[in-house]
Amino acid sequence: MTTLENSILQEYKESLPRQQILSQSDKIKVKIFFLLLTLLIFLFPKGNVHRFEKSLKFYLGLIDINNDDCNPQQKPKEFLYLGLTSKPWYESSDYDVLKFVSNTLTKGAKDIENEWSSNRLNKRRLVSRIRASDLYPSLKEDDWGEFMLWKDGKFTRTARFLFPKTVRIVSSLKPFIIPFGQVVFYVLKPGVAIPPHHDLSNIDVTCQLGLIIPENCAIRVGNETRTWTEGKTLFLTIVLSMKHGTKVRKNE
Repeated sequence: MTTLENSILQEYKESLPRQQILSQSDKIKVKIFFLLLTLLIFLFPKGNVHRFEKSLKFYLGLIDINNDDCNPQQKPKEFLYLGLTSKPWYESSDYDVLKFVSNTLTKGAKDIENEWSSNRLNKRRLVSRIRASDLYPSLKEDDWGEFMLWKDGKFTRTARFLFPKTVRIVSSLKPFIIPFGQVVFYVLKPGVAIPPHHDLSNIDVTCQLGLIIPENCAIRVGNETRTWTEGKTLFLTIVLSMKHGTKVRKNE
């Protein structure tokens, strides 16, 4: 391991909000939980419970890790699950579940786009859940909008009222949405570039469906840049939590 690699890993570890100090009651709960994990490891020695145990201990600040435990590009801002496959992009043909998700969204893409365009055309009050300037000082407040359809394990009231066809399409994908996953319409203003960033965790794969795509739009994950196609899906590596950014050409 080089001095530079050590420095990069140390900088990343110091950036994590790990719990270094636990109350006495929390220590007891944690101890009981890890005893249960030890039992599971004994009962299922060929499973991967030990990886979860090590990841959780690192998250709580109970153990340290080195470069052999993770991909150096893998720097989620909160929870790092150790030992996951390092891959910047996935293809829909890689797994049956990705193929099902891709086929479902591709088939329903026109209905989803029509509902979005209709609501925008009729000037429905679609309020972004974020202010871009709060996330990235280089952006203006309305440079990047996120319009939430699914959050906290259920569809939002706005989604059910304004996007019934989209809700019906996405409903068939509910078994594949993680408990804290989200379904969102993303909108970027012309000429806006989202700065490179890492995500909160590395335990999920993000699927993006292209709806209204001008020329020269691109997203970079790790060392590879790809573009969207209207009505087609991209599966990108929030599973790697690699640094990624997005850019939209001016006047589009």
